[in-house]
Amino acid sequence: MLYENTMRHHRIFPLLMSALLLTLISGSVFADLATQTIVNTFNSMNNGKGYVFQAQTSNTYYGQFSGEVRLINSGTNTPNLSAYNIGKTASSGTGSNFFFQSFCVEPERSLYENENTAGKLSYNSSANTTTTSYGNTLKVGVAYLYKEFAAGNLAGYNYTYGNGRVNSAVLLQDAIWFLLGKTANLVNSATSWTNNTFLQQLNGMAGYNQAFWLASYDPASNYGGLMGDAKVFVMNNQFDTLARSPVALRQDLLYVVRGGGGGSDVPEPASILLWTLGSLGAAGMAYRKRKAAGK
Repeated sequence: MLYENTMRHHRIFPLLMSALLLTLISGSVFADLATQTIVNTFNSMNNGKGYVFQAQTSNTYYGQFSGEVRLINSGTNTPNLSAYNIGKTASSGTGSNFFFQSFCVEPERSLYENENTAGKLSYNSSANTTTTSYGNTLKVGVAYLYKEFAAGNLAGYNYTYGNGRVNSAVLLQDAIWFLLGKTANLVNSATSWTNNTFLQQLNGMAGYNQAFWLASYDPASNYGGLMGDAKVFVMNNQFDTLARSPVALRQDLLYVVRGGGGGSDVPEPASILLWTLGSLGAAGMAYRKRKAAGK
């Protein structure tokens, strides 16, 4: 009997380990596929141009050098705004009434008003990164702050139209560029973890250190629930014309979407693991009942 039980355990243990490994791998693959689907859907809009828009900076919470940028629709297709707060950070109207608010991530390049610009989401599924046109990876801290901003939930951000919002926008832009290492472009050159409202917020979150916020961001991960079902991307932009060669690159901006971009959400690896273990447990119980019944 002891030998029989031992052999049964030897058979079950590899099965459990295989299920665990399959769970972790499949969870990662599913997350990557869901993220790639979002990117492909976005980038295929407007006959493969992506999101065609015009940037508007005047009268839209923009300081002398930086702040929120309003991206007004200039194409026939529009992206998913499920992660934005309609009324605070976006408008879901038609035509030029459709827009969302974004922030710059590539201060080395310019963005011009009243110029049609085409934006495509950056995503490297092999490296699990989203990058600027210069190859700089987005950081976890930037993704989290922008996700919270877009949802209208960013603590300390003044969403009321006027100078208060302009001041908040400049502070958030400084925090974004600081996290990306673009310190030469800061409005407040003395910006630090202790004197910027939004960097202070990150620095004070229990369980997360500065190294965590400065790590490269993976859009396929929700970071233990920190990102919820939101995925943040760098949108690489270029001047929308076929007549200009080489293509004139424009300032890269941020975009966030929830879940599968309109489809069903992919379960997290932990959920898949619980389902797998539960299924194995149920199968084991059924086996023992059949054995006890002599079947």
